[in-house]
Amino acid sequence: MAKDPSKTEKATPRRRQKAREEGQVPRSMDIPIATTLLITFLIMFFYIPFAYKYLYQYFTFTFSDLFHNLPELNSVFIYETVKIFLILIAPIFVFLLTAGIASNVAQFGFLLTLKPLIPKLNRLNVISGLGRLFSLKTVFELVRNLLKLSFASAVAYFIVKHMSDDIFSMSFIPFGDEVYFLFKYIMTLLLAFVLISVPVAAIDFLYRRWEYEENIKMSKEEIKEERKLYEGNPQIKAALRKKQRELAMRRMMSEVPKADVVITNPEHYAVALQYKRGEMAAPKVIAKGKDNIALKIKEIAEKNSIPVVEDPPLARSLYSSCDIGDFIPESLYVAVAKILAKIYKQQGET
Repeated sequence: MAKDPSKTEKATPRRRQKAREEGQVPRSMDIPIATTLLITFLIMFFYIPFAYKYLYQYFTFTFSDLFHNLPELNSVFIYETVKIFLILIAPIFVFLLTAGIASNVAQFGFLLTLKPLIPKLNRLNVISGLGRLFSLKTVFELVRNLLKLSFASAVAYFIVKHMSDDIFSMSFIPFGDEVYFLFKYIMTLLLAFVLISVPVAAIDFLYRRWEYEENIKMSKEEIKEERKLYEGNPQIKAALRKKQRELAMRRMMSEVPKADVVITNPEHYAVALQYKRGEMAAPKVIAKGKDNIALKIKEIAEKNSIPVVEDPPLARSLYSSCDIGDFIPESLYVAVAKILAKIYKQQGET
């Protein structure tokens, strides 16, 4: 269970990533053991007949000439010995190494971190060390391992006891039969351990995952602090957004005096347009707003002698179809052109 009763919430993705970077992952040591036993059983079942043929050839070659027992006098013997060793041992080593790596990768994926190896000063504390040594978790692990050992020993005892009569009678049978029976008994014992270790490993893996989830649980306060750290304080973010809106509003209002006309609703909408003949392909929206912002745009326009034209349908269309900095759509060219032409005529421009 979680050490702190207040830690009742599931860990966030950031908490999980941090724990992973520190080497904290759900890992069962019984999974590699069960995998190794299973691979060993399969290797012996399929590989021993192959290895037996090579060993038979090797011993036949070795004992066919007494000088083969003197390696310093016979380089062929050394070569054959090394070759047989590589043929028989290398595949087993590769299979077992691959099984060990795969059994761990299957549990928590690829993970390469050196943080668990970094010395921590709190681990040098004798009192805390004794506390960990005699903790409830340590006692539980000790009892669990003793139970597994006792169960495995009991199974091995009953299997050996069942085969004891055959084992004692092996001295009266040919050597080839002895090898066969010995191989059969070893395989039987190994299979029994495989059948024991696989379910034990599965149960232990589920327990380790549960224990891991409990250990990385977070309190509600920790989740709030993490959100503040990575996403920012909500109050600060709200204040920042407000400040950004104010700055954007000031920039927009500073552009209103550059407008050629302000088209209004007359009170609910206001859109300021700028058009530089010969430089712009179409009039551009440099400011817009509704309600109080619309009134402010009209006020600035009037102070700067910018023509204010009331055209509710056009004002609504411009407001909904254009953002600040956009050129007006072609569908509104004619309506806006008529207003600009009228303004230019009143100002005496052609």
